[in-house]
Amino acid sequence: MINIPAKNMGKKCPCGGGKYANCCGPFHTGTKLPRTAEQLMRSRYSAFARNLVEYIAATWHPSTRPEQLELSDNPVWLQLQIIASGSQGNRGYVHFIAYFAAEDGIAEMEEESEFIREQGRWWYLNAISVEH
Repeated sequence: MINIPAKNMGKKCPCGGGKYANCCGPFHTGTKLPRTAEQLMRSRYSAFARNLVEYIAATWHPSTRPEQLELSDNPVWLQLQIIASGSQGNRGYVHFIAYFAAEDGIAEMEEESEFIREQGRWWYLNAISVEH
């Protein structure tokens, strides 16, 4: 379980889903589990935005999780836009665009992430970058 300072719980959630305490905060503190692939993806985006390395690692499926997870080059994340999401059985996907601060302004990363549900819990598997 990750300890989140109370002052941060009242702020807006980085994923854009409302107040942090009612959105991704309960997932980050371990008091709730995401019920959908999209909720897990949003909570992971918020964890990247808040540099919560432990949460990111804990929600990454053991079969694809890197041995070391380092966020030293993590940019400043600005906004998340969900393009599409869904699930069929125990497989889920989320297609999104994440905007971040770059040296020359605002940049974006678009990808489709794959998720799997095992024993009632969603896990991040991998992602495919979407090029234009």
